[in-house]
Amino acid sequence: MANVLITGCRRGGIGLEVGCKLLKRGHKVYATVQFENSVDDVRTVLKPYGENFVVEKLDITDTNDLVKVDDWNIDVLIHNAALGDSGPLAEIPPERIRATFETNVVSAVRLTQKVLPKMIAKGDGRIVFMGSMGGLIPTPFYAPYNVTKFALECIAFNLRTELKPFGIKVVMINPGATDTGFDKRNFDRKYEWMNVNGLYKDHMGYIRKYDERPLKYSQKISNVSKIVVKAVEARHPRRRYVAPLYQWIMLPIMRRFG
Repeated sequence: MANVLITGCRRGGIGLEVGCKLLKRGHKVYATVQFENSVDDVRTVLKPYGENFVVEKLDITDTNDLVKVDDWNIDVLIHNAALGDSGPLAEIPPERIRATFETNVVSAVRLTQKVLPKMIAKGDGRIVFMGSMGGLIPTPFYAPYNVTKFALECIAFNLRTELKPFGIKVVMINPGATDTGFDKRNFDRKYEWMNVNGLYKDHMGYIRKYDERPLKYSQKISNVSKIVVKAVEARHPRRRYVAPLYQWIMLPIMRRFG
C-alpha cells in the first residue's frame, strides 16, 4: 500500500473522490486543501472510507505550507490542485495569466521538488499530473487556463526521462470536461474582468457559444477518478491516461479542423 499525497481535495472535486477510493482500497491518503475552513469538511467525507488519512491545509503557493511536506513520507504525489481562468488573450490582464502559471505550473514543480529527495532515497515513487484535454486541444477563450496545461505536458515529458535513473515514474492524466463545476466556474471568471465596452462588446454571443460547447459533454467524476486510481496502483503505469477515450481518438481530427 502507498502513501498518497493529493492536492486540491475540495468537496465535489476529483481529488477528494480519488482520496475516498484509495482510502477504501487500503492506501494512506494525505488529502490537502487550500483553505483551513475546508479541513473539517474533508475529514467528514473521508471518515466512512477508513481511518488511515491526514487532512491538512496545503496552499501550494504558500512556502510556509509546503514545509509540512518535509515530515511526510510520500510514495505517490497527485497534482490535482489548479486555478482556472478564461477570456480573450487580446485583453486579459497579464497578472491573471501570471496567477494561473504560479499555481498550476510553478507551484507544481516546487511541490515535486519537495517530495523527490525521499523518493530518490527509496529508489521508487510516482508523480501523477492532472492535465486536461485542454492541454492537448486549444479551446478559444479558455487559453488562460489551457496554456498552463500545455506547460504541464512539457514538464511531465521531461521529468519522465530525467527521473528514470531514480526509478520514479511520471504519469499524465487528461480528462475532458467533468461535472465538478470547475469548468463552469472557469468559463464564468472572464466576466469578472471583461469590460462591457471592451474589444468584444459586440461579440459576446460569439464568446458564449464557445463557453457552452465543452459543458455539453461533461462526464461523471467517477470516469476520471477510477483512472487516477489505476494510475496509482498499476505496476507498470501508462505514460498517459485519458477520459473520455473518444476525445483522445478524435484528437488528430480536432487539432486539424479545430
